[in-house]
Amino acid sequence: MEEHGTSATSAPRQGRAATAGWEALTETERSIAHLVSDGLTNRQVSRRVSLSPHTVNYHLRAIFRKLGIGSRVEVARHITHSA
Repeated sequence: MEEHGTSATSAPRQGRAATAGWEALTETERSIAHLVSDGLTNRQVSRRVSLSPHTVNYHLRAIFRKLGIGSRVEVARHITHSA
């Protein structure tokens, strides 16, 4: 029992620490990042991906955090430099 508890708590931490940048984004976050980089508003993105604007905003904040950026313009720059 003790060994199982240790494995369960250490594995997710290692996974999060090892993944950074674009690889850390989920497929949904990647889709949203591309649409935002195309200049779409949260409302327009929400219609394209069939999510509420609030949920798009939530994903956008996660994108900012994971990429270490703070604006929509930086999302576009990141995608441009990654391509």
